[in-house]
Amino acid sequence: MSNTFIVSNRLPVRLDDAGKPVRTTGGLASALAGSGIEATWVGWPGIASEQMENEAQLVATLKESGIVPVILGEEIIDGYYHGYANSTVWPLLHYMIERARFEPEWFPFYEKANRAFAEAILDVVEDSDTVWIHDYHLFLLPRMLRESGKKLRIAFFLHTPFPSSEIFRALSERRKILEGLLGADLIGFHTYNYLRHFRSAVLRVLGVESNVGSVQQEQREVSLGVYPIGHDHRGFSKAMQTAEYQDALNRHAAELAEKKLFISVERLDYTKGIPQKLDAIRLFLKENEAERAKIVFVIIAVPSRGDVDEYVQLTEEVQREVGAINGKYGTVGHAPVQFLHRSFPQPELAALYALADACLVTPLIDGMNLVAKEYIDCKNESTGGRPGVLILSEFAGAAQELSHAIMVNPYDVTETARAITQALTMSDNDKQKRTLAMQDRLRRSDSSAWATTILNEVKAIPLTVREVNATTQFPMITGRVVKAVQEGGRASLFLDYDGTLRDFVSKPEDAVPDPELLPLFDRLCAIPGLDVAVVSGRPLEFLDQHFPNPALTLVAEHGYRWRRPDTDGWELVHEHIDTDWIDVVMPLLEQAVDLTPGSHLEEKQSSIVWHYRQTDPEFGLWRAHGLLAELTDVTASLPVAVHHGKKIVEVASQLVNKGQAVKALISDWHPNIAIVAGDDQTDETMFALELGNELDFVSVKVGDEGATRAKRRTDIRGLRNFLVQLSEELGTDPALKR
Repeated sequence: MSNTFIVSNRLPVRLDDAGKPVRTTGGLASALAGSGIEATWVGWPGIASEQMENEAQLVATLKESGIVPVILGEEIIDGYYHGYANSTVWPLLHYMIERARFEPEWFPFYEKANRAFAEAILDVVEDSDTVWIHDYHLFLLPRMLRESGKKLRIAFFLHTPFPSSEIFRALSERRKILEGLLGADLIGFHTYNYLRHFRSAVLRVLGVESNVGSVQQEQREVSLGVYPIGHDHRGFSKAMQTAEYQDALNRHAAELAEKKLFISVERLDYTKGIPQKLDAIRLFLKENEAERAKIVFVIIAVPSRGDVDEYVQLTEEVQREVGAINGKYGTVGHAPVQFLHRSFPQPELAALYALADACLVTPLIDGMNLVAKEYIDCKNESTGGRPGVLILSEFAGAAQELSHAIMVNPYDVTETARAITQALTMSDNDKQKRTLAMQDRLRRSDSSAWATTILNEVKAIPLTVREVNATTQFPMITGRVVKAVQEGGRASLFLDYDGTLRDFVSKPEDAVPDPELLPLFDRLCAIPGLDVAVVSGRPLEFLDQHFPNPALTLVAEHGYRWRRPDTDGWELVHEHIDTDWIDVVMPLLEQAVDLTPGSHLEEKQSSIVWHYRQTDPEFGLWRAHGLLAELTDVTASLPVAVHHGKKIVEVASQLVNKGQAVKALISDWHPNIAIVAGDDQTDETMFALELGNELDFVSVKVGDEGATRAKRRTDIRGLRNFLVQLSEELGTDPALKR
């Protein structure tokens, strides 16, 4: 039976004065507690190893409670948690790049901490277990677990925003972070915007294209999903049935008397926009003298990172501004703004939600914001809830769901002040309609449903990751080739070059054969009964220069010319090819170059290729799709074919394609077995050949991207291993020596 492990930076416990673990009521802990999911928690207990009187005893005590602690020293905590995670990554994820500090010595500690988490997890997990990792502290962890060799289902959920790629790319460690995340089987985000930004970063930083719901990485499909986290509906429902709730409700109702209550609840963090909110409150009070005595703004600010200078300064700034507002607009016995710098138990918080005429949730940016959802849920008339309205920042993730709130731009102080006036004057009937329109869905999509959905989806992912190397893909094929040659028959290899025999590079002219490839071809070409052809889109000059072995068949420009063994040089595959179409398509291609910085044209005898590998990735892809549509329309009645390959759009004569060249060679060579291998759309004409049942025909797609007619898939390494194995088995047979 498989087990589930929840991994987060902090454990859902605190240590009491006696050193015993006491459960805390964090959002994630509440979400999972309400779901009924049985899981082992892995995380940092909140104190450094140097502060532990008896580390072994603490570890044993926590493990008895179903908790696996990750022990970290003070130096690692300072560099990993206070440094890289919270002083570099946190502000950057929230678009506050001016607040981010980029200290080179921090990231090594971040790596060490993630490694410590990995080691703690690997000590307790078994094959088929599920590991669910949470948040930005552990970006590197999924890949570390993947590389361990354990067969795990790995999910990752980001509780913050994921910023636009332009912001994310400010991190010098951006590649490592993305590669770390892509070690997961499933990556979840609160909103589609965050997912979209992540895909853009993967494209721009790693050069990897993706679909809306997945991205291919190292022969695995990584699922991407949008899972807006819900609030703890069960917890608040239970709290509202308690005597503590009723006492708080009665007490606060008496304190308010006839006054209107506008409440704010947030962690004291610079992302929450508290100074901007106070500016809006000040403006409202200035412009609404008659309402000053009728309204009270209660700002509950939960203390956050009190040992960090920025947060200490923020607390002081807020306290000064609250005092200034009350000094100017307060009266004897009435302070319009109350700043409560502490946390509240759930029953009392629910009572304040129930009584509040409005809730001001105005972060500058927020991953989701559960306060908005909690407030709406507590508006229940049967438990004493008064009609109320939500004022919500359009930059909170919750704005995607709570469309009946009053939306504001928190940077626009005037707009927020007007929203306060609108909420103050709104009828109870209107407030109730807005609340009911959101309430049912929020209760159905609470934290329990959120957790269950994600875990069900990751557990449905097959454990067996399809390997695509030579060991699993080619043993039977190798044997068939060897058998055909040893029995006096023939075998033929037809191999694309770029993306098949070597990786792509930014400049095509730099993609020369590696030192091992040419000697390998020399060995293969020396085997009697084995014919080898490189079938490429490259011009003949490149192939002539880099593949000098005269025993090797070369096919250039996707089948326009070939150089065959025992011939005087290059010949046309088809003698009569119409190229008048070039004058028709050239203006479109030249325009694409002019409009797309970084792109260029490559003119061949039978085709023209528009390259966009060095363009902006998203813009280049968008331009390619547009160009493809234009060319398809213009060439509908011309004898040409339009292909969209890897970072290219190519227009070629219709009679010229790799499939036709391979078919012609097969008809001359009469092999018993033929293997074709390629990586993109231009190779599909080879894969689609129908050559009769007499020929053992094997088609291999190199790479996992896109649909294909090929019957098998591998990667560059897998194909290379196959060719090496073939050369070794046939090259050692004395009967086959030339």
